[in-house]
Amino acid sequence: MNRLKISTLLCLLCISAPTWAMKSDTKQPIYIDSDSQQVDMPNNIVTFIGNVKLRQGTIDIRANKVVVTRPNAKSQQQTIMAYGKPATFHQIMEDGKPIDGEALKMRYETSTERLKMTGKAELNQDGSNIKGNIITYNIRDQRLVAESGNQERVTTVILPSQLNNNKK
Repeated sequence: MNRLKISTLLCLLCISAPTWAMKSDTKQPIYIDSDSQQVDMPNNIVTFIGNVKLRQGTIDIRANKVVVTRPNAKSQQQTIMAYGKPATFHQIMEDGKPIDGEALKMRYETSTERLKMTGKAELNQDGSNIKGNIITYNIRDQRLVAESGNQERVTTVILPSQLNNNKK
């Protein structure tokens, strides 16, 4: 358990201390391209299928299938579920450096700016990475939690050069 806490703390220092997400990203419109889409108007659900590309500012999610749900037609709150083998996440941080992630399933909640990656989840930045069964990334607050699965461990790789850069 202590290794998990230390690993997560080091990853947080490595991934989020020197960089912040583009503040304007989540204020931008969401654009979605796909091979096809299905609309369920009574339930406010739109399903995008095949080579799905979702963009919001510098946020870029790629998946085989994306399901967008709104609690009601007037709500700005949306839940976006992305499925892939894997689905991928990319964002440019304020310092211009990218952060990339992938998982079998992603859940992006627009109102809380939270991305939850489940199933072979991985998050990479500047050569350092973290792998686990579930990675929850709060885009607004730049907070990350990684969890292991059954008989698995969270794995973190931190480059020595990044540890030296954080000391400055």
